[in-house]
Amino acid sequence: MPADLPASLAIAGVVAMSATLVNPSPAGLVPGFVVLSLLLAAGRWPLRRGLRLAWRLKWFLLSLLIFFGWLSPAADATGWGHLAPSLQGLGDAGLRIAALLSVVFWVAWLTSAFERPAQIRGLSRWLMLLGTRGEAFARRLFLALELFETQQTEYRAFRHRVRGSRWSRLKAGREFLIERLDHALAGGAGVPAAQPGTAEPGRPSELRDTGVLWQVALLWLAVVVAVALRVVSPATGA
Repeated sequence: MPADLPASLAIAGVVAMSATLVNPSPAGLVPGFVVLSLLLAAGRWPLRRGLRLAWRLKWFLLSLLIFFGWLSPAADATGWGHLAPSLQGLGDAGLRIAALLSVVFWVAWLTSAFERPAQIRGLSRWLMLLGTRGEAFARRLFLALELFETQQTEYRAFRHRVRGSRWSRLKAGREFLIERLDHALAGGAGVPAAQPGTAEPGRPSELRDTGVLWQVALLWLAVVVAVALRVVSPATGA
């Protein structure tokens, strides 16, 4: 079996799962969350990391709640009733928030189950099929993701030291992250080391990738069931 095959299948599975949730239905969300629950029970899903990633989206999730809940008033609302959220709007918001969290949780699993070199090789396999310089792009993509995730503490400390208006501090923070990313892409010191999968630390990459095959199989089972349920269950209107 090619060394990058498990990661390639996992990346394709996460993309396929995300595609089934573009216009989600309640039934279509069930398979993904059931499998995530199984992985969590087996100790193969990074709970703290997944929740941390979800927390960073809190303002975007809140905007979804306001947009669908408050900006979609009930059809029979009159007077002050237009200021209250509609049940249908809140339901639509909850559905889309759940779909987004499902994708975030699967990304947390993907980036924890495989070491960064395996993720790069797995993504490169698909990108090279499209005629793209896959490995170079994949390396930069995962390096950027890892850098932004691991530099939070240092970034906050930097922002705390910056004086001035909120806009100037945001601009300085952006420049800080850009400079660190440029430094990392240039191969400078201080670049975060590749993080091993959290499920089985200390094991060789080949054994870890082989051990994660059953998790990839469950992911694809969830994708197949979600597609089947999407066919028989109407999706929410856009």
